[in-house]
Amino acid sequence: MTKEIQLALCKYLSKKGHEHICENFGHLICEMDVASLSKSDMLLEFEVKISRSDFLADKNKRKKYGLSKFEMYSKCFGHEAKCPNYFYYVCPDKLISKDEIPLFAGLFYYNSDNEIIVIKNAQRIHKVPANRIKVLNKMLRMVSQRKYLGGTMMTYKNSLIKERYKTH
Repeated sequence: MTKEIQLALCKYLSKKGHEHICENFGHLICEMDVASLSKSDMLLEFEVKISRSDFLADKNKRKKYGLSKFEMYSKCFGHEAKCPNYFYYVCPDKLISKDEIPLFAGLFYYNSDNEIIVIKNAQRIHKVPANRIKVLNKMLRMVSQRKYLGGTMMTYKNSLIKERYKTH
């Protein structure tokens, strides 16, 4: 169901004028289920949740810097380049209520008609624009690797890159 929601979300964002959209986009501190870069270089993250347990576990997941996504995004000062400008949850209709999400987060529902419905708009996490060239280069590289090399090749190359940087 995650892929189904991601596809519907990408179509929705495209219809709303988002030009640069990428699924499973690996950003600096986490992987975004869907990422979008606005014309004003604001990076939007969309996190797809298909179960209550997955949503509830998110609060306790520690990322690269020992902080949960909630902690990093609610106190991103000094880490603006690592955080998106806006963050949204996307889930099946009524799986998560808007009272359960962090203040900074927005919420979209995916309904039985395969439509994306805005429940709550996200607050801006910070004002620092994303590095357009870096983000678009990474999006393009990820899309082309998936299309022409396949997911397994991309995973293999990413692990080689990680190993190279561990030794330096």
